[in-house]
Amino acid sequence: MSLLKAVLFSVFQLCGGLVAGGILKGMLGYCPGAVGVSRYLTTATGFFIEFFGTLFLVLTVLSTTNSDRKQAPSYLQPFSIGVSIFVLHMFLVPTTGCGLNPARSLVTNIIDNKLNSQFLIYIFGPLLSSAAGGLLYEFIFSPHYHPKNSKADRPVVYVNNDEALE
Repeated sequence: MSLLKAVLFSVFQLCGGLVAGGILKGMLGYCPGAVGVSRYLTTATGFFIEFFGTLFLVLTVLSTTNSDRKQAPSYLQPFSIGVSIFVLHMFLVPTTGCGLNPARSLVTNIIDNKLNSQFLIYIFGPLLSSAAGGLLYEFIFSPHYHPKNSKADRPVVYVNNDEALE
């Protein structure tokens, strides 16, 4: 994905969330889903909870949708991702409200006017975690599925036009 597409995707996701949040506030009188760190946790703890929660989700999505793995049928991919989101909500909602997506966290808190000093963890935690998860998967987990030194990858050298040396 190009940088322009990524920026446009993010802007349109925020705009769509603002419209949906405005509709919910008009219908219900408030916007459900506003996030905040539990009063028993520090801001740093909330950041690490959001960071590792998003990392868990990113690694689950990348490993589940990797076609090189060939471990589970493709119809089980949404189930695996759904189970990981369910588990994340079980643990993150009581502690941080389970932001995971900066657009969702930002929109609900803007509509309900609940932005505070701890809000940056819901932006930087998932963004840094997504970058770290992509790099971690690409360089640590993904090479495991690409066999090295297979015969197809080795060059063939021909000597005297008759013999092939491998």
